[in-house]
Amino acid sequence: MTTIIPISQILIALLLSINVVLGDGATKSVTNLDEKGNCTCGGFSTDKITSGNEPLLSQAPGLIVKCNQEGEAACKSLCIALANVTKAKGPEILCNRLKDANELKLSAFFKVCDNPWIYANMTADEPLCCDNTKVKPCASTQKETSTVVVDAKTVM
Repeated sequence: MTTIIPISQILIALLLSINVVLGDGATKSVTNLDEKGNCTCGGFSTDKITSGNEPLLSQAPGLIVKCNQEGEAACKSLCIALANVTKAKGPEILCNRLKDANELKLSAFFKVCDNPWIYANMTADEPLCCDNTKVKPCASTQKETSTVVVDAKTVM
């Protein structure tokens, strides 16, 4: 006589067996595949950070994502889009918050859930300088900018 065991009981038995053989941590990745958390965007003064670094500016735009590569891809896309949209007002917002800055080239980062910050492959094209919350021209950009005067009579 053959006994038929439902597949759900086989899977439960398999997971319990793995847990007994490998310890309690063995099934955590299996049960946490669908874990979700916040997407957070941040701006750092460098494109290489260590675990203790905190962003100069950060925002959680309210996007809940999976705590995996799929969630990271969605979060990165959102943070890059936000960084591009805020380019026009970004310097004023940063200077208002930072008060003073000299030759700052902000780099965009993102993180999902409680994972570490990840560089979004985006750094400001131009440096930012602030003096007492006001945007000011940076010395490095003033040197590169030159004015050419052309006599209007010689140009046809």
